[in-house]
Amino acid sequence: MSKLNFYLTVSFGELELSNLTFWSLVAITVLFVVSFILSTIPLTKNISSKK
Repeated sequence: MSKLNFYLTVSFGELELSNLTFWSLVAITVLFVVSFILSTIPLTKNISSKK
């Protein structure tokens, strides 16, 4: 795989993604994980305060 090809496409088996698409998927995944962690903080406080 040439270095130029790496910047244009990122391939997972038969699925080839452009660099922009790949990094947007990574960013969306990171944002989803962070928001999920932040949303569980009030939930754990409510559960612990009820006991």
